[in-house]
Amino acid sequence: MGVKGKIAWNFMTPKVSRVLFQASYRELMNLLMSTSMNVDEINRKMKDIGFRVGETLLMDYADRIRDHAGAFHEFANTLQLAYKVNSGQVFTDISISEDKRTIKFSDADCPVCAGVHITDMPGLQYCALVSGVFDAVMKLRGFQAESFQESVKALGDEACTWTLTLL
Repeated sequence: MGVKGKIAWNFMTPKVSRVLFQASYRELMNLLMSTSMNVDEINRKMKDIGFRVGETLLMDYADRIRDHAGAFHEFANTLQLAYKVNSGQVFTDISISEDKRTIKFSDADCPVCAGVHITDMPGLQYCALVSGVFDAVMKLRGFQAESFQESVKALGDEACTWTLTLL
């Protein structure tokens, strides 16, 4: 990030308390866990919530973004910036497939599941909210793509990893 970006991040980007966010997110997950029939239902509900959050975020930031990505693979940079703006950190790894139809984002220090350790819910995509945000951004920008969280730090994986695939 350049000097302008660092200044904008420090002084112009609104911030939310990480503790407040994590506590609210955990309580939302606890509610979903207690009111859902299975892990697949929890994942679907959280991804749906993320989609609605993504719609709001995109509308809020659409006017501020100067150059919108024109090709699917160019969203790697756009989503990296959005992640930085909304989480305060960058993905630890981004890869684009050779055919430019798949983008993988990983975060070894995921702020969503930081401090969370779940051992009794295999298949839970704890950070499915992020997948939903990705889906909303892709749909609203005119791309038919879907995202999937393939690894989850809260479940013991080394990092949270999301895969976006152009359909």
